[in-house]
Amino acid sequence: MIRMTDAKVVAGELHARYDHARAVTLMARTMQKALFGGRQDEVVFWALVYAHYCGGELSPAIDGQLDTVPFILRDPSGFS
Repeated sequence: MIRMTDAKVVAGELHARYDHARAVTLMARTMQKALFGGRQDEVVFWALVYAHYCGGELSPAIDGQLDTVPFILRDPSGFS
């Protein structure tokens, strides 16, 4: 299961610990390993981390599409 809060926390940690080029490289390599490993939930997680890393909040259209993904747990407050 993917928790939206975890994706935001990881994105924040990447901002705090690494320069931009290193953080993007780490996310891309991790996502690539998950993609070729057939781990769809990890691919989605790292895509969410990248989205939060680049811009913070997701657009309403994307947020609505994520409601159809069964392995994403929303924040208890109802906001992503």
